[in-house]
Parts: sequence; structure tokens; C-alpha cells
Amino acid sequence: MDKKYELIKENDYYRIRALKNFQLITGKVIKTGVLGGLVSGKHNLSQEGNCWISYYAKAFGDSKVIDNAVLKDYSVACGNSTVSGNAVMKDHSIAYDNSTISGNAVMKDCSYASNNSAISGNAVMKDFSWAKGDSIITGNALLQEDQHIQFGTVTTDLLGTKDLIGTLYAELGVVPNDNKIVLYKKVWRTDDESVFKSNYDRNFLYKIGKMVAVKKVDDNILNVCTSGLHFTNLEFLSDYDGDTIIECEVEVPDIVTVQGSQVRTRKCKVIRVYKEEE
Repeated sequence: MDKKYELIKENDYYRIRALKNFQLITGKVIKTGVLGGLVSGKHNLSQEGNCWISYYAKAFGDSKVIDNAVLKDYSVACGNSTVSGNAVMKDHSIAYDNSTISGNAVMKDCSYASNNSAISGNAVMKDFSWAKGDSIITGNALLQEDQHIQFGTVTTDLLGTKDLIGTLYAELGVVPNDNKIVLYKKVWRTDDESVFKSNYDRNFLYKIGKMVAVKKVDDNILNVCTSGLHFTNLEFLSDYDGDTIIECEVEVPDIVTVQGSQVRTRKCKVIRVYKEEE
């Protein structure tokens, strides 16, 4: 087999250097002698096809870049990840764990693929989006603006099409019952055992058995961490401050968006204090 590149020792890793001219799927021509990115060893980059790792990109661990796949800019493949087909990773995108990137998939900006996620077809990931768990991102899927997908299969632009039902399941594994969902929030106790203070505005109160609404809600579905009531499922509550978990009921029509494993809504009904032993 006519080798495409050789390895040059560089500290604890190796830098690749082209041994012949060839053209990448991106259109860029790699010329003999051009230096590429860092790898752990020859197993990270196939000698076959026109796959390549550009100078600042990296493939470490047991990751594999094969076929015509390209890692460019500051992208990284590590763990047991595989980047294949005509897939392109660029900017600061990262694939790790057992994730697979294939087909014509594109990962860009600061997008992430982890766990056993599979990105394929014409899927595009951008803007801090994250595919994890056993999620499948395929077809013409578009992940954007801090979407964190970890359940089921996504084939479209859930956020852009405002598919709340699809997004609730893809991000949180939640399926509405009678157009309502139950989610959770960390809050702070008060002297009244039925009243709790918001973590962000201590003057905003949640009372057991009562409806709670905010006057100002950002209706732009692409904005992240903005005004509104925010809820998630129990799995992600460890990321938030508070000494009490409350269980709340949210009606789907009141939801603005679902991003970053959070639901942003206009109002909710506070059901009870959640206790772990239950």
C-alpha cells in the first residue's frame, strides 16, 4: 500500500506529515511534506482514503479517523470515537467515548459527541450542541444553540421547527401526559414550610399547590439562560444550587423552548417537595 503519511515524534505524541499530494473532501489539497495534526499512533489515522487531520487538530487514545473524514481547526477525536465516511469536524468540536461520526455529518463550533451517540447522514451540529447517551443524530438533523440530545433518534431541526414534543423526549426523556409534564427545580427553604425562594431571585416565591408565573419571559427560542421559569429532570439537578427540590407540573403550551437539558416556560403549578426516598 502506498503510504499517505509518516509519523514524526513530538513529545509524547506524533505529528503526521504527508508523503504525497491528495485532495480532501473539503476541497483543500494536501501537498507532500505538509505537516498535519497530533496523534497517539498510526492507529488513529488510516493510510487509505483521503482522510486527514490538520495541524492543530488531534486524534488521541483509540480514536480512528478513516475513509475521507477530516479533522480540521482545533477539533479533537479521542477515547474510542470513530470519524468516518465524508464526515468533517472543525472549529473546536470534540468526539469522545464511543461516539461515531459518519456519512456527510458536520460538527462545528463547540459541538460535542460523547457516550454511544451516533451522528450520520447529513446531520449538522453547531453552537455548543451536544449529542450523548445512545442518541442517534441522522438524516437532515440540525443541532444548535446548546441543545443536549441524549434520547432516541433526531432527523430534523427540532429547535427551529419548535417541535416541543420531540425535543422534550430527545433532551429529557419526557413524554407529556394530557399535554402536561412533571419536572423539578432546586429552591431554598423559608420559615414557611410550604413556601420556597428562587435560586436566582430570592424575592420570587414558589408555594406548594399554587400556580407560579413570571411577568417577563424571553420568547426567542434560540436564546440561552434567559428570562423565564426553568426546570429539568432529576438527573441534572446536581448542577444547581438550593437546599430543596420541588416537583412542578408544566403545560406544554406554556413552554417556550428546551435547551441544555432545561425547559423554559411561562408558568407552572408547584405540586410538592420531592423527597429522594420516595
